[in-house]
Amino acid sequence: MKNDLDRIILTRQELQIMKVVWDRGAASVKNVYSVISKKKNTAYTTVLTIMGILESKGVLTHTKSGRAFIYRPILTRQQATHNQISDLVDRFFDGNPQKLIENIQESNTGSWNMKNQPQKKEAQALL
Repeated sequence: MKNDLDRIILTRQELQIMKVVWDRGAASVKNVYSVISKKKNTAYTTVLTIMGILESKGVLTHTKSGRAFIYRPILTRQQATHNQISDLVDRFFDGNPQKLIENIQESNTGSWNMKNQPQKKEAQALL
């Protein structure tokens, strides 16, 4: 089971749902839906379906409480983060984390900063 969790890459919608479950420790579909629907117009059935998919992937488990299922995370936030970063390094940087670090450093000193120079000068002028 642990090896399976090492390979799980969450989609955007799955991650959005998992963040709610991680923050609460446990949540029903209704709980998750109420949080997510405040940020983005999402159907209850979409949340229900995705939570079922997450359970089938082994990321969530549930217990029954009255008529509702209460979902708990099996995949930790730390493991999900590790999986995503490992996938990013493998796909974009040929498995070399140093290339990712170099890319971040270049982004912080290169073109990204150049794009923001006018904004920095305007902000300094206001001081």
